Amino acid sequence: MPVRRIEGQKTLLGRTMHAIHYNAVRDEIVVPQQFAQAILTFRGAATGEEPPIRVIQGNRTQLRGSSGVVLDTVNNEIITEGRVFPLDANGNVAPIRTLPFNVLAVDPINDLYISTRRGDDGGQQLLIFDRQADTAEPLRVIGGPSTMLTQTRRIRVMNGWIVVAHDGLQSQTPSGLSYVGIWSVHDDGDVPPRWTIGGPHKMLRKPRGVDLDPKNQTVIVSDKDLNAVLTYHVPELFREAPGARKRNLEDNTILTARRESVLGRFQAIWRHLGNWL
Repeated sequence: MPVRRIEGQKTLLGRTMHAIHYNAVRDEIVVPQQFAQAILTFRGAATGEEPPIRVIQGNRTQLRGSSGVVLDTVNNEIITEGRVFPLDANGNVAPIRTLPFNVLAVDPINDLYISTRRGDDGGQQLLIFDRQADTAEPLRVIGGPSTMLTQTRRIRVMNGWIVVAHDGLQSQTPSGLSYVGIWSVHDDGDVPPRWTIGGPHKMLRKPRGVDLDPKNQTVIVSDKDLNAVLTYHVPELFREAPGARKRNLEDNTILTARRESVLGRFQAIWRHLGNWL
């Protein structure tokens, strides 16, 4: 049972929300309302039929109905549909910047934006942009057969790691190619993920969302087909900033074991050997 519910007409929420973000710095919940072309911000402790404390909406916003939103709590910005707003924007306000690409995640420490696009081979690519970029030319592109990227869902960035919920082939039935992949923001070209979680051909079937819990050093994945939320313990993601890619000993590691198990310890030793060599 949920501890609290935010629901009712005064909340301005629609029938479905495709993205929900929690701002731990300000204790706020930010939700895009695609049917009303709006961004709603609630108190972190909101409950019941409580209205949002701020609403970005109106013709000056240039919003068209995005189902996603990105928070940058370091630079105090909200990014959606290539439009950048101040974090405390409210009402019918114009964006402070307009980008020539859509932003799916932000790395405020390295001053980077992460986006995606289709490659010439039909696969998906991860695009890494400078946060101040005013062109559609990325700094680096991760894509190609070795990446196994075909259909990404949600993306998060933590400590220089790009964490991607990957759905596999677009279909109503699971393809076996679903996984959560982790790349470094320094990766470039046709490179495999540093680690994969829950697949391919493992437990994950159709992951739709991914989030990170730094306090407990876990990756949280929602899976549409399993109708479940799965939690994976990945301490390396939270205590080690990535460097340039070294030898392939650390590539293609599937994180399915608990860290305290024999297999989990072996995986950790194997990956660290790649860093030493």
